[in-house]
Amino acid sequence: MSPSRLLVSVLLGALVAQGALAAPPPKRPHVDREAMREAMDAAVSEEESFSSSASYANYLQARLLHHAGDHRGAVDALRLALATDDGHPLLLTRLAEEYARLGDLDKAERELRRAVERAPAYYPAHVLLGRVLMESGRFTRARMHLRRAVALKSREPEAYLVLAQLNLEAGAPDEAVKVVEALAVALPGEASGYRRLGLALAERGDALRAERLLGEASKRDPGDVEVLAALAKLYEESGRPAEAEDALARALRRDPDSQEVLLAAGRVALKAGSAVRARAYFDRLLSLSTEPETVVRVAFSFLAAREPAAAAEVLEAARKAGADEPRLAYYAGLVQERMRRFAEAAEAFAAVPATSEVFADARLRRARCLSLAGAHPRALALLKAALQDAPEDVEVRTQYARALERGGAPAKAESVLKEGLVSAPSATLYDALASTLQRQGRGTEALALLRDVVAKSPRDEELLYVLGAAHERQGDVDGALARMRAVLEVDPDHAAALNFLGYLLAQSGTNLDEAERRVLRALELHPDTGAFLDSLGWVYFRRGEYQRAVEALERASLLSPDEPVILEHLGDAYQRASRSEEAAGAWRRALEVLALDPESAEPPGQRALLERKLKALPTRSSGR
Repeated sequence: MSPSRLLVSVLLGALVAQGALAAPPPKRPHVDREAMREAMDAAVSEEESFSSSASYANYLQARLLHHAGDHRGAVDALRLALATDDGHPLLLTRLAEEYARLGDLDKAERELRRAVERAPAYYPAHVLLGRVLMESGRFTRARMHLRRAVALKSREPEAYLVLAQLNLEAGAPDEAVKVVEALAVALPGEASGYRRLGLALAERGDALRAERLLGEASKRDPGDVEVLAALAKLYEESGRPAEAEDALARALRRDPDSQEVLLAAGRVALKAGSAVRARAYFDRLLSLSTEPETVVRVAFSFLAAREPAAAAEVLEAARKAGADEPRLAYYAGLVQERMRRFAEAAEAFAAVPATSEVFADARLRRARCLSLAGAHPRALALLKAALQDAPEDVEVRTQYARALERGGAPAKAESVLKEGLVSAPSATLYDALASTLQRQGRGTEALALLRDVVAKSPRDEELLYVLGAAHERQGDVDGALARMRAVLEVDPDHAAALNFLGYLLAQSGTNLDEAERRVLRALELHPDTGAFLDSLGWVYFRRGEYQRAVEALERASLLSPDEPVILEHLGDAYQRASRSEEAAGAWRRALEVLALDPESAEPPGQRALLERKLKALPTRSSGR
């Protein structure tokens, strides 16, 4: 996808990133508190005698404080217990747990070492010491204590589980697998090791190992809903929707009211091409929850599957059932806007009251939709009011200027942008002004303006990016590439500039290896970006790797449905892969979007080009 289309989102992302660079305050060492609790569970069952009633009373007080979340108070109570029962392994181990929860791993380790010195065969102390040492990054010593715990109680699963986690964090997944297999031998039928390690590997993207382990866990515990859901996700990601739906159906037999499983099952059914089954799952889900977020997740699931009518129907039904919920109107507007049904979107956004937290965004979106629908006076009135409420809001100002231009007042649009630049200069406003001049046939003037601005701030990466985009709009590919390389000299990980370089190099057919490298790096930084995947697909297309191009472009289309440039590229790849009917379908979808939203054309003559491509197809494929 052409990089200039990404400018606004990139600039906003850059502003967020700048805030994220501020140095965080010093933190205590990270402690996995849930794992600490699990490491202590075995201690509860230990039959322990206390040397005095006072010691036991203080121990009980410590447990009450622990469960109330007062770990500092629990430390004090345990110290009192130890005053009359010095060296008691349970008390020392509990004290270590409280220190660990407070983030003081050094003190936790000290107390645990005392415990294992006094009672070398005390299993809970070895388990918790292994955990504490692992949290401190001392894997070798942690492994020693965990193996000691396994030897002490070979039929207790906790030490195995912590040891498996240690191996995983140490970068030795095969060793972690061996540990859970040893647990399965020691406790035939035990599912916890396979379950925990399988889920952890799934989270880390190790699909092959995760699927095998979760499969073993499911054999041992066929009704584990979380395991079945994780397996379904793995099946879905590897292109096996039927197996994914089967796993989710088994999960629903155990827990028919699981909302996350119902949502996943509906989505998988849509991917498998069964809207009927998807509706059954979604209807059940919506009968369980009337939360607006649930409704919109269902609606956007239909949208992603290119079922816009079903998405609109879900939201409209929810609005009728809960008319007082402003977020439903807002979400309905978002769906209609994404479908390019701008008049309907504007009507939905209008139902959001001024007291709602989403009112400001709803008003801005309503104004844009009215402008695109040709209702210019109403759009301009809304935008003028929004600008009066927030004169420093760059998005409001740029939308106001664009609406003025659409309404036939480009000079006024230019004036509004220049006023904003006087009070608060920004790369976004400069790009909006340059684009406005470009659309008026004043591209040379736009370039001169931006060159002057960049000359004053030659290392401002966002201004350099804007200038590069302006060169591209003028057809100056060399100038655009030079500016993007300048951006990367300032910030080598500027994802939009990396994508820009990759796409333009692919367009020119030169240095496709560099093009691929640049786009892949952009995807490493932002993996789920449809525009970046489109660029990657275009690199493969230009290289003649049409099947790889299809795969990348299909993923891009899933992430950014109904983007004309992505659909055109996907159609091109289908055609070269000898899939002419699918090519025609992709091109027609692009034309449908352009008919509703001509401004989304890229380049401006895209519609005519798509029509020529369709006419050139064989009669059977083109439907002519």
